[in-house]
Amino acid sequence: MSHQVSATEAELDGFWKEFASRTWERQPLSLTSSPVQLELGDEELMRALTTAADPAARPKGSGLPRILVSVDGRTQPIDTRPFLPLPEDRTLDGYLARVDRRMRDHDWSVAVSGLHAVDAELWDRAKRLADDVYRYTGSPIAGRVDIDTFIGRYASTNVGVHVDHAGNFGFTLRGRKTLLTWPPERAEQVPQHTADYGSARELADVLVGVPGALTYFPSAQLHVGEAPDGVAVSVNIAFFTRSDPAALVVEAVGELLARAEGHEAGTGAPATDDSARAVADRLPAAARAALATLSGLSSDAIADVVWERHMCAVTSAGLGVGRPAGPLAAVPRRATVRKHADVQVRQRLLADGRRAVATQGHTLKVTDHPQVADAVATLGDGGALALADWESAADPAAVPLLHAVLLRLASWRAIGIEAEPIP
Repeated sequence: MSHQVSATEAELDGFWKEFASRTWERQPLSLTSSPVQLELGDEELMRALTTAADPAARPKGSGLPRILVSVDGRTQPIDTRPFLPLPEDRTLDGYLARVDRRMRDHDWSVAVSGLHAVDAELWDRAKRLADDVYRYTGSPIAGRVDIDTFIGRYASTNVGVHVDHAGNFGFTLRGRKTLLTWPPERAEQVPQHTADYGSARELADVLVGVPGALTYFPSAQLHVGEAPDGVAVSVNIAFFTRSDPAALVVEAVGELLARAEGHEAGTGAPATDDSARAVADRLPAAARAALATLSGLSSDAIADVVWERHMCAVTSAGLGVGRPAGPLAAVPRRATVRKHADVQVRQRLLADGRRAVATQGHTLKVTDHPQVADAVATLGDGGALALADWESAADPAAVPLLHAVLLRLASWRAIGIEAEPIP
């Protein structure tokens, strides 16, 4: 669970029960001291920000992290690298001081969303908080979960008062950040998408973020942030409450079209008559190719890809991207393995005959074998797998398949390994 070391399990349980019954999606919250904390150190944040600046470190196709720099309230179409940690900064304070000296005559902010996509420890922290929210509120969030940071010295958030449609937990690491929030029924009284909202200030709930504090506001709240007197660093975990179920199918079809052979300009299905041919001839070649390929897609193939995308969300607690993988290391053959308590493992037999194993926002596909399926089911149900005993009774063909699965599960921190001593 996400908390300070000094917090007891009873204190955390009491906080979450109170939060779920009185606060979640009902009203904003501002605590000067909270048992729920990210336990995020300066070095960890510096590492995550440095990695976010490297395009090569971003998961393929995720579009994360996203970096947005604002100066004097306007988004800047400039090189963002000088606004992120540089080797000479050495520490978080050194980084903040350098950027603030450079921008001493201006308001400035750096927003980085999707930090969990490039940092495994931040991924774990965000997932632990998401697991706690789900456990105590009783239902998963419809949309995605995001962890981001907002850094800077600014009179107000660059977009002014706005609504994110995301419940937001805020943790301040440096300085002081003030959040003004308004319930949706005040919308007509609050100027939006402008920094000129002074007329509505007295109507706002004021949330104060300082180190050790916790702020929260529901997804429907209008809000704006302020940190005018000094550089503030906040890390937020946002729970988006809107989603489009049809998007899963559309994305899956798009992925299958991209995979399909012959999906190139100039290819397409033969017309069945002159009328159909005339219609087809009026379409761009690439569109004809897409239609031809689409007609050949099976519902089972589409269902497999939809399942895979859904499992990315389910097994990552909504983070929507796999946990950054650790180094690959073979699991000892005389080891006992079991999944970690906070991990979900799911599997599915695919239309092409392979078996898919999903966990921690990732999916692995291997040749299907019933003994491997049974072993994965044992792990998914929380059981232990003593590999030496399992191998002694297994079909030799199943052994390398299971070890291929375990290799990936270990790199995603899905399983714990207890190595037995060699006699």
